[in-house]
Amino acid sequence: MSARVLVLFCAASLIQLACGSERDVAAPAPGGTSAREPAPIAGIYQVTGFTIVKQSGQQREISGTVILVQEGDAYTSTFNLQTEFPTPDGGVTSEVIGKGEGTIEGTILLGTALTQIVMASVPGVDTQFAFIPRFVGPRIVSTTAAKLAEDGTLTVEIESQPAEGETYAATRTTVSGRRIPPAKVGTQP
Repeated sequence: MSARVLVLFCAASLIQLACGSERDVAAPAPGGTSAREPAPIAGIYQVTGFTIVKQSGQQREISGTVILVQEGDAYTSTFNLQTEFPTPDGGVTSEVIGKGEGTIEGTILLGTALTQIVMASVPGVDTQFAFIPRFVGPRIVSTTAAKLAEDGTLTVEIESQPAEGETYAATRTTVSGRRIPPAKVGTQP
C-alpha cells in the first residue's frame, strides 16, 4: 500500500514538474490594469466642481455631464456643463459645451479641449428654457488632466484660456464625479 502511495506521489510530482508551477505574471496595478494598460474609462459621468478665475480668485460652481469614448489608449470627450458666467450686469446662466481628445495611460487621461459658452439673455433663466434668446460667448482652449480612482470617481483638472481673438479671463476648473449606470432597456417598473 505504501508503495502505491509513493508511486502516486512521484507521478504527481513529475506531472507538476513537467507542466511547471504557476505562471510568473506581474500583478496588475490598482483598478485591475497594468501601469501602462489603459483603464476602461468609457461612459457618462455626472460631475460637480468649481471654476476659479486665476487673476482675481473669483470662484463659481460648475456641474453637468462628461461623456468619454475610448479607443485603445486614446479618448474623445464631449461635455455639457452649467455655471453662472460673470458679466458686468451680474451672473448669467450659461452652458459650457465642447469636445476634447487625448491619451490614456493606466488611469491617467491627458488631453486638450475646445469649448464654447452659451449664455441665456435673461438673467437667472436656464439656457434650455423655451423661447428665451441665447447668445454665444467666448471660445476657450483648455488642457486637461484627469484621473480615474479605484472607486470609479473621475477627477478632472482643466486649465483654460481664450482662443485666439477671444476675450476670456484664464481659469482653473476642477470637477469630479461618478459614472452614471447605463439605462436598463426592456425592464418592467
